[in-house]
Amino acid sequence: MVYGRSIAVGVCLMTVVLLLAAIIFYLSLGPCPTGSFACDNGTLCVPQRQMCDSRPDCADSSDEHPVECGLLYGSKEIADKIVRNAIEKKQQQQQQMNQRTIAAGMNVSSLDLSPSRNPNQTCDIVTYPRLCQCRQRTFLYCGRYAKLRRWPRISSEVTYLIIIRNNLTLRDNVFANFTRLQKLTLKYNNISHVPLGSFNGLGQLERLEVSHNNISHLPNGIFLGLHNLQWLFLRNNHLQYLPMDQLGSVHRLEWLVLSGNRLTLRNVQLPKISSLYEVYLDFNRIEYIGEETFSQLDNLHLLDLQHNLITHIHGRAFANLTNMRDIRLVGNPIKELSGETFLHNTRLEALSLAQMPLHIHRNLMEPLNISFLNLTGIRYDHIDFAVINAMRNLTYIIYDRFFYCSMSPRIRMCKPSTDGVSSFQDLLSKPVLRYSAWVMATLTIAGNVLVLWGRFIYRDENMAVTMVIRNLALADMLMGFYLVTIGVQDYRYRNEYYKVLLDWITSWQCTLIGTLAVSSSEVSMLILAFMSLERFLLIADPFRGHRSIGSRVMWCAMLCIWMTGVGLAVVPIFLWRSSTLPYYGSYSGTCFPLHIHEAYPMGWLYSAFVFLGVNLMLLLMIALLYTALLISIWRTRSATPLTLLDCEFAVRFFFIVLTDFLCWVPIIVMKIWVFFNYNISDDIYAWLVVFVLPLNSAVNPLLYTFTTPKYRNQIFLRGWKKITSRKRTEAGNTNVATTTTGTATASSQHPDDSTGKSMPLALTLGN
Repeated sequence: MVYGRSIAVGVCLMTVVLLLAAIIFYLSLGPCPTGSFACDNGTLCVPQRQMCDSRPDCADSSDEHPVECGLLYGSKEIADKIVRNAIEKKQQQQQQMNQRTIAAGMNVSSLDLSPSRNPNQTCDIVTYPRLCQCRQRTFLYCGRYAKLRRWPRISSEVTYLIIIRNNLTLRDNVFANFTRLQKLTLKYNNISHVPLGSFNGLGQLERLEVSHNNISHLPNGIFLGLHNLQWLFLRNNHLQYLPMDQLGSVHRLEWLVLSGNRLTLRNVQLPKISSLYEVYLDFNRIEYIGEETFSQLDNLHLLDLQHNLITHIHGRAFANLTNMRDIRLVGNPIKELSGETFLHNTRLEALSLAQMPLHIHRNLMEPLNISFLNLTGIRYDHIDFAVINAMRNLTYIIYDRFFYCSMSPRIRMCKPSTDGVSSFQDLLSKPVLRYSAWVMATLTIAGNVLVLWGRFIYRDENMAVTMVIRNLALADMLMGFYLVTIGVQDYRYRNEYYKVLLDWITSWQCTLIGTLAVSSSEVSMLILAFMSLERFLLIADPFRGHRSIGSRVMWCAMLCIWMTGVGLAVVPIFLWRSSTLPYYGSYSGTCFPLHIHEAYPMGWLYSAFVFLGVNLMLLLMIALLYTALLISIWRTRSATPLTLLDCEFAVRFFFIVLTDFLCWVPIIVMKIWVFFNYNISDDIYAWLVVFVLPLNSAVNPLLYTFTTPKYRNQIFLRGWKKITSRKRTEAGNTNVATTTTGTATASSQHPDDSTGKSMPLALTLGN
């Protein structure tokens, strides 16, 4: 097949593009595989299971950092690990004791090792349901397969009882004979009612968990008799009322978890419990914290009030909490906190004020002596960075944006440490990003310069065709200039990017190249859509008065396209001119407003309008028009085989549509995923901005020009001979050009040049 060369070129091109995309994405994932993290400046990969195991595996001890692992007094994960270690240690001690007992008091020859031996010989519980599992002598577990519909018969030997995912109803004195029970877990059992005497007889109980049920209230006196209770977990119920004053009888209570309920704490004061260290009241409906609410918990170390409805906190609400180490107020609609709020918390080490419309001012922060501060979601213009830098003991801070760290360079550990593309040291943090940016810039500029050169030296074709191709090449070349600027800035700021980060992203240069990149992508997409529509009208529907577009009309069309594309890029500059941060550069040093790190940042509506509205509409339009065009060609040629021109035309159109989809579909999909709360990793963001986004600009010249037989002959034969044979006579050059053109026409069976002048735009593009 004569048009087989186009198929081969297209397949090879797609293979190379996909292979490069896969390689660059793989190399941009970082030095460590999934399930591990990098430390010692990326030279060592440590499995995640070795984090926070009290044994440093990294030379910089980053795997055992107190904040990364959770503060010891405020981490449920650490507490769970302590519990598991204690259980395992107790099991080992019990096994060793049993082995010594057997060795001392029994003869090995007297042991009965026959298969008929009871498999539950290590279980001391006499009576329990058949589908429950007895472990470690007095540990009873009843999971979903037990299918319990009523309270089972269990003998009093049990010390640790877990019943999960069944359907139970509690009744009075149900645990009356469980005098040895120390730990009781009743999760996911659809429990809706707890009678007053439910926990009678549990004088030895240390841990009670009745989480993930449907309990709406607990009666007064429910906790009487639980003198040894240390942990009380009532997470994820529907509690609207809890007899807080009754907790005063639980003198040994250390850990109170009431997360995920409907508590308001109106006119409630927690009783004095000297042993209570941690209180979790997150995800409730608390609106106000009064002066007396927690005033008696003088030994409290952690107070979690995240994601409530708190609008006001009394200035002395935490004044008596002199032993407080960690306060968490994340996600509350608090607009202002008094400077007296944390004045008396001299031992406070961690403070979380994230996701609030709060002003971080000097009066609030100066009295603090904390080492950890979470300011995620706090607006840039609401933070007094001068007072942050003045906090001497502050060693770890979490911001909402990567570039905020440049405003507090004295802080030793600042997160986020990267936005996927940039790091604290470099604009392009990974070598593969630098190489990819320069390679794509070179290919884009060189390819489009060759297209412009070829279209200028070859003047024997329709001027409308030349105009479209030149404008497309010019638009694509702007993306190359954008990448060159990013590469140059990366080289200029190497190893000291943090010093100029804020200056760069707020500069007019960043705004300019961001506008350049968006203009390039939008003008390119609009030209492709225009060409698709023109092709469809002239080829699929040629008998309804449609004529070949003239030069004047084409000039007007190109002018409108450029005005629309540049307008889409320039409008947000004026819309957000009064904001503290500019539209371009506010979320990345690459100055491209892709906005896929979070769903609703500043300017997200406009970004979604451009990349989800305009580009998605144009992409669908191109695909539908090409599909309809090919169907029309197939139907009109059903009686006879397709001509070589039509085959070449169809093949090239297929690859054009394919490359458009390969470039824009990943970006559009990521934009959609963000709105469904999917987390887009930094590695994917870097891959999209540095490689996928400029890919269309680099591939367009190859598909629209270099795959055209006439253009290949003119560039690589006529053009090359014209450069190397300058001393030849003009007549000789004319003969060579004529011979070359005639050969190309004969070999490809295309119309000659004189015919090309009157051919429609779509057909001349096939040459």
